[in-house]
Amino acid sequence: MNRYRNMLKLFGSVAVLSGLSAPALHAAEPYPERPIRIVVGFTAGTTTDFTARLLGQHLTERFGQNVVIENRPGANSGLANRLVGDSTADGYTLLLGSLGMAISHMLYKNLPFDRKDFAPVSLVVLAPNVISVNPGVPAKTTQELINLAKAQPGKIRYGSSGLGSSAFLTLELFKAMAKIDMQEIPYKATSQAVADVMGGQIQVYPPNLVSAMPMLKSGRLRPIAVTSAKRAAALPDIPSVSETVPGYDASTGVYGILVPVKTSQAIIARLHKEIADIARTADFKNQVESRGGQVVGSTPKEYNAFLDNEKAKWGKLFAQLGIKPQ
Repeated sequence: MNRYRNMLKLFGSVAVLSGLSAPALHAAEPYPERPIRIVVGFTAGTTTDFTARLLGQHLTERFGQNVVIENRPGANSGLANRLVGDSTADGYTLLLGSLGMAISHMLYKNLPFDRKDFAPVSLVVLAPNVISVNPGVPAKTTQELINLAKAQPGKIRYGSSGLGSSAFLTLELFKAMAKIDMQEIPYKATSQAVADVMGGQIQVYPPNLVSAMPMLKSGRLRPIAVTSAKRAAALPDIPSVSETVPGYDASTGVYGILVPVKTSQAIIARLHKEIADIARTADFKNQVESRGGQVVGSTPKEYNAFLDNEKAKWGKLFAQLGIKPQ
């Protein structure tokens, strides 16, 4: 009888160990073992693309595996999002997501992706715009621009790339919070909006800091304020809008890494650790800040909360403007 009981204990122990062995071995499998791709929903040369390539370069050095950037522009980054959402959840296909992950469903019907298809890994970089005016506009500060707009309701014109664009979001939030009225002039091309604000056909435009730098330095545009909650390292002498309009924050350049929702927590944790470490390096920080960005390197939970907050903030604005999915 004792021998029988001992055998049961032995078999029970083997059963427990064998039951644990497969997951344990699986968890211990090296990652990555082959090249990784980061899919970007915008063309090469954009700030999104730059962020992906800089991050990819650092990940390549850390992983010892090539990290390839794949540009899949189209459908307001919907094509890239769908590609990653439908890919195998093995950590080898990553998405450099944008603000669209939080707001696109409030602007467009029948999107080819859903946020629930993705697991957040890390919010990597935030990038603000700089509200700028033609040098002939008699306003040099945020308060002076507000006063001018209040004195001429609907007469001050600003350029945008249309509904949901960075310029649209930046200035419609500014209008709502400052309680002013400015007229939106939509453009098909950002370059034409920039040309028109320099030429005086429109008075206001908020380019991203990278493209704004040469025009600000040459005096072709006058900077009023950056749209981030705090001043940008690249333009430390330019105040933020929030210094005059408390609570204003429109860093519409949102760049974070997401993976298919069924990706294992072990892989997500590894990716997050490497990205967080990269975000603390001087090279990554200096390169991002020189282009007007702010390095974040958040946890998955913080990134998810950030997207929730952005959804609530812009959803409130869209409701005020009567905007519904088109």
